Amino acid sequence: MAEHLWPLLRLKAATDEELKEAYRKVFIETYVQSHDGKQIVVTDRDGRRVHFNPRNFDHAFSESSDYRFNYGDHDIPLSMKRARRILWIREVLAASKGTIERRHQMRKDSRQRLRKRRTLIVVEEKYVVVLEERDDRREFDFITAFPADSSYLEKIRRESVLVDTQKEKPQS
Repeated sequence: MAEHLWPLLRLKAATDEELKEAYRKVFIETYVQSHDGKQIVVTDRDGRRVHFNPRNFDHAFSESSDYRFNYGDHDIPLSMKRARRILWIREVLAASKGTIERRHQMRKDSRQRLRKRRTLIVVEEKYVVVLEERDDRREFDFITAFPADSSYLEKIRRESVLVDTQKEKPQS
């Protein structure tokens, strides 16, 4: 098994539904609100807040069996490739390891409004975190995170603008 920059989270449960709920609980208690009800504040490497909505879990951690022809409809309710990397999101936002490309792109949302997206690509992992800029331009909403194949990364790179690349600082 190949080494990753960060460990994978491998939860177990008796049923698929219980497994999905276990990963949902990790998502909520890591990014939305703690078990005692306090809101969790997550920021990126520049100190800009990233908002996580519990409703994002279903989209962010499900997947399409064929993204090329499925137009965003997810027919796999829990993607283990995505769920096992759930704790990586915070690491990517902090740019804690690896080479991270920060890219910007304009995309239409579900209401056909143009929205500015920030896409973070961890080069070594082929892992992508997608954020959407809020109207005030100082904060973001988390959209999704997933491991991508080379052809999808090429598509992202063609359709976006590279803002910067941050490389892990060598330890002294």
